[in-house]
Amino acid sequence: MEFGQNVSYKTISCVMKFRSYILVLFSLSLGILSCKEKTDIAFSQSEIFELASPKLTIDSVLFKNSARLTADFMVEGAKIYYTSDGSHVDETSLVYENSISITKSGAYKFKTYHPDYKPSQQIGVTVIKTNYTAGALRAQVSPPPHKNYPGKGSVSLIDFKKGTHQFRNGNEWLGFQSPSITIDLNFNKEQEISKIILSTLKDHNAWIFKPESITASSSLKKIGEISLKAPIEAEQTQLAFIEIPVKKGSYSNLEIQINQLEEIPSWHQGKGTAPFFFIDEILVE
Repeated sequence: MEFGQNVSYKTISCVMKFRSYILVLFSLSLGILSCKEKTDIAFSQSEIFELASPKLTIDSVLFKNSARLTADFMVEGAKIYYTSDGSHVDETSLVYENSISITKSGAYKFKTYHPDYKPSQQIGVTVIKTNYTAGALRAQVSPPPHKNYPGKGSVSLIDFKKGTHQFRNGNEWLGFQSPSITIDLNFNKEQEISKIILSTLKDHNAWIFKPESITASSSLKKIGEISLKAPIEAEQTQLAFIEIPVKKGSYSNLEIQINQLEEIPSWHQGKGTAPFFFIDEILVE
């Protein structure tokens, strides 16, 4: 009987020790899982979540004297970096601190950085300083723009007013779905010209593309041209200025021939159909 009791006590002791061992293992497992969960969260923040691009506000992308540009991103610890020459933004670029007073043409690009997240996509805006004077020329467009996007007719191209990304609102944009567009400009007197700038919209989500090529002529003589590469993938919606360098000289008239892409590229859902071209202003310098 005494022997049996000793066995029972030993058995109970072993069981207790075994249970303690199991509890220790369980606690260790929880600790490991807890550490793994924290590691996964930190990894998600820095490697998966991408910051939004800063919000840009500018009083006018076309200006005669100056324009003011601001960039906002309301997240603690985030920094906005930028360039003013069209170059790519990185953490060696200028640090944005206050609104920027712009007194000359330039291509500004911005990007948001934070130590815990992936940097944002780069976003940019091009600003143009011009000596253009309203009423200095007359414009005619052929064929007429699409009935859904007539703007104010040809006067929209010379009124020194910019459209926005919201092309369905307002009446600044002229939209075309024609293979080619011809714009005739006639000046009140001869103008010294070295380049022509078209203010356009690129919005692949709305089937709006840049043209394939643009030719400038005066009195039936070609004075400048530019070819544009067709995009190979969807690009960011953008208010885009297309600059056509021309033979410097004095001109009383200009003819601008805009040749559309033959069809929307094969990677786009609208492949095989005619793209739109949108323009809201023509500048000559």
